[in-house]
Amino acid sequence: MTEQEKTLKERERELEEREKAVTAREKELDAFSKQVHRKKLEWYEHVNLSVKQMNVIVRTVYVLLAIVGILIVLEATGIFKL
Repeated sequence: MTEQEKTLKERERELEEREKAVTAREKELDAFSKQVHRKKLEWYEHVNLSVKQMNVIVRTVYVLLAIVGILIVLEATGIFKL
């Protein structure tokens, strides 16, 4: 075997190891994602709203929190005074 062939074999082996690591990581994230989704659906069962309505409410709360954060920063820098 030439040096180039050895290098190629080593690279292939490294790529296979990386693919295995990525596959394992995807499985972990998939399990976590499913768990989060299940928890989210459990929360939705306690409220008599559809999933779409609940998502709109959650997004609205996030936007309001972002606005409050921006106002805090603006007041701290002296640009906006309450």
